[in-house]
Amino acid sequence: MKQALQRFYDTMCRSFLARSVKNFYQTAIFISGMIILLAMVATVLLRYVLKMNLFGMDEIILAFVFWFYFFGGVNGSREDSQIRADVASVLIRSKKGKWVLRLITRLIEIVVLTFLVVLSIQLFITNCERMPATQGLKIPYIVPQFAIVVGFSLMLMYDVGHLIRQYLERPEASQPSSEDQLPQ
Repeated sequence: MKQALQRFYDTMCRSFLARSVKNFYQTAIFISGMIILLAMVATVLLRYVLKMNLFGMDEIILAFVFWFYFFGGVNGSREDSQIRADVASVLIRSKKGKWVLRLITRLIEIVVLTFLVVLSIQLFITNCERMPATQGLKIPYIVPQFAIVVGFSLMLMYDVGHLIRQYLERPEASQPSSEDQLPQ
């Protein structure tokens, strides 16, 4: 079972789909970042140098900020590099105890992310039915809100992958860690 799960995990990580998803959101992060930067520079130049106001620029920036922010979260989730306030792992000395704690943490993350995916889909569906739009340029709210759905869904996908990897890295009972031994 463990070998089959390991093969599945390795195959999924190296698949064309996994590489395509990664390339897509990393490209979207770059493009969104460049558009946000250029729009902010244009806004400052127009407003403070030329004494003009570019109508609706804040709405455009906000739409791209949503995509930038959520895809940045997806990238952090893929790399497993989010900031954690994990005090319990400092108190637990055994490798197996830390492994169990990390599995529990991963399961809690998956439950929370599943809840957030469901809520974001419900919000998206509601706004598809009502179709509210921004005041100035009439940009539909579903444009930035779709970033929430995609972002949380990809974060959930990566977290399930991390749970599988964490399960596969189960420490052997016969291997004491260097942390298990008390200093003499």
